Amino acid sequence: MVLLDWFFMGLLSLAMLCFMFVLFCLFYFFATKKELKKGQWRRRPKNKVKRKRWVRERRLLVSRQKRYFRNSLIFLVVMLLSAGSAAYARYYQLTNLTSDDAKVVVQGYLLTEDLEKKLTTIKEGGSIDKVYPQFQEVSSLLVTYGNRPVSVGLSEEGSKLLTRYYVSMKDVGMNLSTLTQEQLANKEILESYLKDISKIKERQKAVFTYFKVNESALKQKN
Repeated sequence: MVLLDWFFMGLLSLAMLCFMFVLFCLFYFFATKKELKKGQWRRRPKNKVKRKRWVRERRLLVSRQKRYFRNSLIFLVVMLLSAGSAAYARYYQLTNLTSDDAKVVVQGYLLTEDLEKKLTTIKEGGSIDKVYPQFQEVSSLLVTYGNRPVSVGLSEEGSKLLTRYYVSMKDVGMNLSTLTQEQLANKEILESYLKDISKIKERQKAVFTYFKVNESALKQKN
């Protein structure tokens, strides 16, 4: 279980515990209030000794009533803060990449850009012999990152977007890693794989938009 899961469960448990304390305090608050409405607490005894004891006991009841009311407010505030924080933690978890997924997304972006450049270089007449070893390595890395499972805890839509992105990375990487130098010299084959990379980038764009990834920062790394 990731840290955010523990954070969410802890805050939710605290909110539920505070809710029980709120009910407990309110129950005794109203019970004490009901007790104070009884006739014996509305009229002071005429006897001096009884009156002193009456005043003391009534004061204790009033003090207890105030304490229960104050405590119920404190627990209510803590409950609302805990519940709100738990809700935010869950929302953050649903709509933000984990460190593992963020690593895959960043590496996928860099590898895709690198592959596109290499294919474009070959298409424009660059040396296949020089680019080919690096091309094979980058393709294999794309498969490796594409094979990573999507982290649990994300929203359904986020998981689907990431899964489609990972699958496209893996499929294209596997296909490219099997290409021979002779096949890379074929411009039609190059064009078809450049189109496949464009499809990866479309899914990549959807992931960036949903998870609010700063593409400009990634371009600076590239």
